[in-house]
Amino acid sequence: MIQTENTEKEKNTKSDKRTSEILIGVGFLILAAVFSAIALMQPKISTDGSQNEISEVGTTSSVVSEFSDSTESADTKADENQNYTSSEVKYPLNLNTCTAEELMTINMIGESRAAAIISYREYLGGYTNVEQLKNISGIGDEVYSAIEPFVTV
Repeated sequence: MIQTENTEKEKNTKSDKRTSEILIGVGFLILAAVFSAIALMQPKISTDGSQNEISEVGTTSSVVSEFSDSTESADTKADENQNYTSSEVKYPLNLNTCTAEELMTINMIGESRAAAIISYREYLGGYTNVEQLKNISGIGDEVYSAIEPFVTV
């Protein structure tokens, strides 16, 4: 009788251990799936200077843009482009009519971001809201908040 109880306890212990191992395994699988989903949602960043392609949610079309160096100042960009200086450009700039050179006078907008803004404008057929800039690769909340006072629709 005592031997039967010990055998039954061993079976219960083994069963509980097996159940715990299965639950831990399932937990790790769920955790791996969550991290994989998060990793796949991140924008693709290229270090070789090639273009990044990002599809707009819900469409099969894509917008091509490049990341630019956000450390350039507006004065440096204005000096590089002799046609426009900060004093000649009237702010806020209309996103539907401005040129890439005008956009580059805004701090944190370099040549590639300006090209991406113009390209996205052509893709959309014109901006309807300034917040649409957030859909462009390389323009997150920080960049958007820095340039938002200088642009309008």
